[in-house]
Amino acid sequence: MPLVGFTATLGVPPPELLRAARLDPALFAGPDIDVPHADELRLWAAAARLSGDDDFGLHLAEWLAPRAEESFDVLAFALRCCATLGEHYRRASRYLRLVHEGIYLNVEEGPELAHLVHGHHVEPADPPRHPVEGFLALTLLIGRRWSGVELVPREVHFVHARPARSSDHERIFRSPVHFGAARNELVLDRALLASPQLHAEPRLLAVLNRQLDGLLSEIPERERFRDVVERCMMDELPDREPSIAVIAEKQHMSPRTLQRRLANEGTSFVSVLSDVRRALAVRYLRDQRIAIGEVGFLLGFRDVTAFHRAFRRWTGTTPAKYRRTPQASDRETTGVSARREQSR
Repeated sequence: MPLVGFTATLGVPPPELLRAARLDPALFAGPDIDVPHADELRLWAAAARLSGDDDFGLHLAEWLAPRAEESFDVLAFALRCCATLGEHYRRASRYLRLVHEGIYLNVEEGPELAHLVHGHHVEPADPPRHPVEGFLALTLLIGRRWSGVELVPREVHFVHARPARSSDHERIFRSPVHFGAARNELVLDRALLASPQLHAEPRLLAVLNRQLDGLLSEIPERERFRDVVERCMMDELPDREPSIAVIAEKQHMSPRTLQRRLANEGTSFVSVLSDVRRALAVRYLRDQRIAIGEVGFLLGFRDVTAFHRAFRRWTGTTPAKYRRTPQASDRETTGVSARREQSR
């Protein structure tokens, strides 16, 4: 594991590091190392503390960039064979689960800017510093190395607080670095994604892609975060209207982090709640035994009038008229309702 190897170069023997992180050495035996994400974060914290390196993540990225091919195996070779930086980063986003289940990289492309957004599928209570800085630094350094282009972001954003010094951040990223931001990201000129890579090999890439797709097909699809939020909302109904504070507490995160996680999936708390209520409203209205006033209660509305306003906003008609057209409700059935049925 690169983290353990790098820490050893700083004078911390692997057995000492693993003891400090309360990890079983057996986890690191053999070629296939699979460390749970929470354990790996603890390993990062122990490595930074024992090494005494206040910029541990950045320095690990600098050490690892020239060794990426040997560290990441088939994925690294596939990324190296991509024709452009954009293709490299998009494939990294798609296949990152093969090397790490706990984190993601989203590539958001606008007319002028591209955002390389990084985060954890389950956000820790305290935003981690070193693994995030290391990941974004490595993403940039490998891009520079394999393209020959002096990639300089417009800006770099980190969720965690500003460290005591940031001179190495400025040296590595060569751009304004902001802390306490809404999300972790590199902001690039989109035109840079068209930069050709030095070792593009289309035919070899086609072979590697087939291998990567085969490996990816063996890994169960990760559940979307909005699906988790939907389930929490349905657990709250009909006892109360789901609030972002309560749902965030259930997920052991702050409301701000919950909103950020949903934003990374292109949605929001308000939008998810509206979708849940709309889907359940359609399901309940199909059941003639449930009075319309009771439907509003089951959805957490304080009064029937509020439910009627919301339903008209969703469908353009009233609950009573909608109930008289059962064929419409059949068309409106959604995955939210299906998941509720499966959870019973």
